[in-house]
Amino acid sequence: MGRFMGFLFILAALAGCGDDEEWAEAERESAEAEKEFIENYFTAWEESLEYQNFSMVEPYFVINTHGYHTERRHHQQLVSSRKMEEIGTVNEITPQENQYGDERMKVEAEFSIQERGEISSETRTRYFYLMQDNDDWKVDAIGREDS
Repeated sequence: MGRFMGFLFILAALAGCGDDEEWAEAERESAEAEKEFIENYFTAWEESLEYQNFSMVEPYFVINTHGYHTERRHHQQLVSSRKMEEIGTVNEITPQENQYGDERMKVEAEFSIQERGEISSETRTRYFYLMQDNDDWKVDAIGREDS
């Protein structure tokens, strides 16, 4: 039994030693179109919260993906808690690529959050994982990094 537990420990340690993804700024022809898509998405996101209607942003997503359901759930949580997010100044929209060739857009922006009559401001980072569907961009997933 002791050897078996030792084997499991070594196996677990090796499984945790995988390479971490390293993202770096990247040049790509589609960067401007991706930036425009994200800016339009932010406008639609704010309106969808105002009207409490997620279907306003559905055209921006790859439907029935994990990312779609995660954002739908996040939207429902914001609406049910009567929380409004407004995107103020966008500080940075940068195309990135990792060592495996995966691409994303890093967006750092000032968010104004209104909750129960109180307004606060936060700098937040979002990572948009986009894909092309015919000639349209779609959100596959959005990563969040809140300060």
